[in-house]
Amino acid sequence: MINLQALKDYISTIAKERMIPQERVWQALEDSLGAALKKEKALKENIVKAKIDLERNTIDFYIVKTVVEDGKETKPERQISLSEAQKIKKDVKIGDEVFIPIEGTQDYSRIAAQVARQVILQRLKEIEKEVTYEEFKAKENDIVSGTIQKVEPRVIYVDLGRVLGTMFISEAIPNEKYRSGLRLRFYVYAVERTPKGVEVYLSRSHPEFLKRLFFVEIPEVAEGIIEIKAIAREPGLRSKVAVVSLKENIDPIGSCVGPKGSRILTIINELNGEKIDIILWDPNPEKFVINALAPAKVQDIKVVEKRTIQVFVPEDQLSLAIGKNGQNVRLAAKLTGWKIDVRSVERPQEEVEFGVAEA
Repeated sequence: MINLQALKDYISTIAKERMIPQERVWQALEDSLGAALKKEKALKENIVKAKIDLERNTIDFYIVKTVVEDGKETKPERQISLSEAQKIKKDVKIGDEVFIPIEGTQDYSRIAAQVARQVILQRLKEIEKEVTYEEFKAKENDIVSGTIQKVEPRVIYVDLGRVLGTMFISEAIPNEKYRSGLRLRFYVYAVERTPKGVEVYLSRSHPEFLKRLFFVEIPEVAEGIIEIKAIAREPGLRSKVAVVSLKENIDPIGSCVGPKGSRILTIINELNGEKIDIILWDPNPEKFVINALAPAKVQDIKVVEKRTIQVFVPEDQLSLAIGKNGQNVRLAAKLTGWKIDVRSVERPQEEVEFGVAEA
């Protein structure tokens, strides 16, 4: 009889050390042993499976065939007629799989048990890659925490535990200082398999990073009571976030700001001091544009052509409406999807410097 207890202990230890599920190691071992027997027994066209039974201390091998209608076995190596399959398993149905034991594999089973550790070591890197890919693929379009390991001129490497994440400088927040050992949160915008392993691509400047921070820090957003309708962002400088409440008794802006600004301040601090305007979304485009230009006070508004709008503000509100180098109107245009032309009420025929912004 084969003693698989030592193998069980070995797999338990190695799975714990490598932080991979034991089931994945057993599955990989069964797959490898099945493939090896398939080659040795000249069963190239068959599907061969190995099954390890720890209670019985056995390694058994089977040919797997799919059940088809009688007379429809076009691939006899992989198919079996319903009438033949019912001799093996009475309640079998068309489309089911049946496992047919391969005779004369006792000697091979003993050899397989002896070489199992070697097989596991051969497959271990592959298993780790698969587990790592699945773990981080599940975190794609979400936030992870990591510690900066290395800073290079064009790329920053982040220790995420199981893998090194990559953040290109173009995905960093401008003027944010990065150093080895600094722990931050990042947005995972892509996870890919490559010949070198699993690549996890990170960002701190992505608009979705800001959105996911709202989900993390504001319970009403996470619960779906407050909906984020749009985001416009100039990373590290300023952002506008349009929100709406799905419950009349919930103030969307107040909920996002939090008591004494505590909620929004947490997000601002995470984004290196980036200013965030919380804007009330409105289904009426004109009202939405007015709201988006906050904190400026709009006096009048005029739709001049398709998705282009002129906004008139008092002279003392002009610089506030436009913002530094046009930043406020630029973000408002991105947020609303409308081209915005900000003008003075006193000079309605004149375009103002930085006053026009495309959507």
